[in-house]
Amino acid sequence: MITEHRRSGIRFALAAMCLVFVAACSELRDDLPSASSAERKIHPAGWKDTASGEFHGTAVRQAKWEMKSCQSCHGQNYRGGVSGISCTTCHTDAGGPESCSTCHGSTNPAPPRDISKNTATSARGVGAHQTHIRGTTRAANAVCTDCHKVPSSTYEAGHLDSELPAEVEFLGFRSSKSTTGFTPTYSSATGTCSNNYCHGNFTNGNPTNAVTWSGFASTAAACGTCHGDPNKATLAERALPKTSANGGTHPDLTNCSTCHGDVVNASLSFVNPSKHINGKLNVFGTERDF
Repeated sequence: MITEHRRSGIRFALAAMCLVFVAACSELRDDLPSASSAERKIHPAGWKDTASGEFHGTAVRQAKWEMKSCQSCHGQNYRGGVSGISCTTCHTDAGGPESCSTCHGSTNPAPPRDISKNTATSARGVGAHQTHIRGTTRAANAVCTDCHKVPSSTYEAGHLDSELPAEVEFLGFRSSKSTTGFTPTYSSATGTCSNNYCHGNFTNGNPTNAVTWSGFASTAAACGTCHGDPNKATLAERALPKTSANGGTHPDLTNCSTCHGDVVNASLSFVNPSKHINGKLNVFGTERDF
C-alpha cells in the first residue's frame, strides 16, 4: 500500500520532470518552425536579401566560396536535404549553387558580374569577357578554355584555392591558334594582351599589337589593328596585310573578296564571321593553317 509520504515524493518527481520538459522546449523554441511562417530561424534575417550585409552570397564569399557546409542541411545536391528547403529554387542553373554563373557571370558563366559584383567593362574582372564569349558581327565567339584552365569541378585544385586575379594561360590559343615563334601573353600589371593570334600574331599580321582588356576603346577592334594599318585612308587600305614593301608576303591587292570571298564581300562586309579569327586562313573557299 502506498503511504502518504511516498505519494508526496511521486508528486514532487512528476512536477520536477514537467519543469525540465518545459525548460527544454523553451530552449528549442527559437529554432522550431513558427506558426505563421513555418521557416526555421537558423540564418540571420538578411540571409536572402541581396542588399543586406547578412546576405548569404556575402557569407559564401567571405568563406572563400566554400559551400560544402550548406550540404549538411540542404543535401548533397542542394535540393532540400533535412531542411526541406531547396537552394535550386533560386539557383536554377545546372549545378545549383555550384554553377559557374553563381559566382561570376549572369546570362552565361563569364562576367559581368565578376566575383566582386562589378558589371562595368572598366573593371579588371569584367573587361571584354562578353565581347569574346558572345562573338561579334566580325568574328566567331571564343570559349573559356581558350584563355583559362576551366576546372572540371568547383573544388578542383587551382580554382577556389588560388588568389585573384584569375590565371590567363591561353592554353587553347597555344594549342590551336598561335603562330610558332610567338607566345600569347596577358600582363596583369598593364591589363594588356599581346602576341595573340586573335590580335595580329599570324603571317603578315601585326604580332606586336597589344590591346587593353578592361576599359577597352572601340579602336582596339578597328580594321587594320591586327593586320594592315588603321591610319590609312580607305577601309581596303587599312585591311591590307603586310606586303613585300613592308616585310611581308601578302599580294598588293586591296580587293579582299577576290581571294577571301567566303569571309567578306566586295564592300568588305562580313558574309561569314565564323570564318574570321578562327585560326585558319581562308583562300578561295579552302581553309588552311597560317
